[in-house]
Amino acid sequence: MEEFKNFLKSRRIALIISVIYVGLGTTAVCSVYGSDFLYVEWAGYVLLITAPVTFISFFYRFVDANIFPVLVIQFIMFIITFLILSLFIKKKK
Repeated sequence: MEEFKNFLKSRRIALIISVIYVGLGTTAVCSVYGSDFLYVEWAGYVLLITAPVTFISFFYRFVDANIFPVLVIQFIMFIITFLILSLFIKKKK
């Protein structure tokens, strides 16, 4: 468990960027339909910006209106995004 904490500490910037980027994408995917609780008009613009992480979940949401599988897909995309960013962003010593 200590190794996991050290891993997250050393990659804090990658974690913050991943949370914001995927979080915005998840919010946009969950607010596409007019009947959604979180419906906003700017969701389409955010979907364009976050297209790499919302592509699969947007099409799943387009086919089925259920939100739970979209959240699972977005969580998987968060993990992938975090791992990719942690390879590129290194903590300065």
